[in-house]
Amino acid sequence: MSATSHIMFHLVDDNDIDIAVNTKLLELSGISNQIKTYNGARAFLSYLEMHSDEFITHKNVILLDIMMPHINGFDCLDQLTAMSEDIKQTIAVFMLSSSIDRKDIQRAESYALVQKVLEKPLDIYALQNYLRNLEI
Repeated sequence: MSATSHIMFHLVDDNDIDIAVNTKLLELSGISNQIKTYNGARAFLSYLEMHSDEFITHKNVILLDIMMPHINGFDCLDQLTAMSEDIKQTIAVFMLSSSIDRKDIQRAESYALVQKVLEKPLDIYALQNYLRNLEI
């Protein structure tokens, strides 16, 4: 059992290919087989609202795409930031982007919930290193 097997991973992305690839990477690396996927921030936030008790009782890593239609990664972060401390204490967010814009990085890292901005495709080894230092 890996050190991160107790963590629930939430992949939030509007691109089905990115979701499939990142899910497979997490599974093959042994990081976790507890993975939920959402085709956009709206679906994720809706799930969170309906299952907030699940979030409170688990440690959660959210891999959140920055650029999505309707509700982008920053809008999603704003809504997560407004949630109860009980939920925020169990969440660590890693922002994902296919184009790393310096302004986006600075903006994302200004949020307390954001651990790091990672470039797509997901570097599973870099993620593993960041997860070792997580205190959620």
